[in-house]
Amino acid sequence: MSHVLRVGLFAGLCLISLGCSHGPVKPKLYSVSGKVTVAGKPLTDCGIQFVSTKDSTVGYGGTLDASGNYTLTDRQDGRAGAQPGKYKVVLEPSLEAAKKAMSGGGQAGPMQGSPGGEFPPEYSSAATSPKEVEVQTSSTVINIEIP
Repeated sequence: MSHVLRVGLFAGLCLISLGCSHGPVKPKLYSVSGKVTVAGKPLTDCGIQFVSTKDSTVGYGGTLDASGNYTLTDRQDGRAGAQPGKYKVVLEPSLEAAKKAMSGGGQAGPMQGSPGGEFPPEYSSAATSPKEVEVQTSSTVINIEIP
């Protein structure tokens, strides 16, 4: 076999192997769950987001149930868990609470959300949230107490 033919075959095999790849390797995620309370009472009717302190495009989210419990999933692909690292905690009123507030039926004052889902407004943005948490390289329970 000539040298040119061998180089051509090698280059062709490289291109084929690149075309058959399964995409970028996704990072390992670790289970994250917990409970959110405000003044000792479960926060409900809200969404929760963990936004990376290093890259705000990296984040994980969940929904608080009737007892204030949550489990995080990847915002991009829905896989359960989160990557290890430090995150700002961001809370979001439910769609129903947001509609009520926009129509003028929301509560005036220092709290956002709906009854059972009220939280201080600084928690509505990663830039202003005072709560930072760390996800470990193992299953992690992160309970969040908001005074």
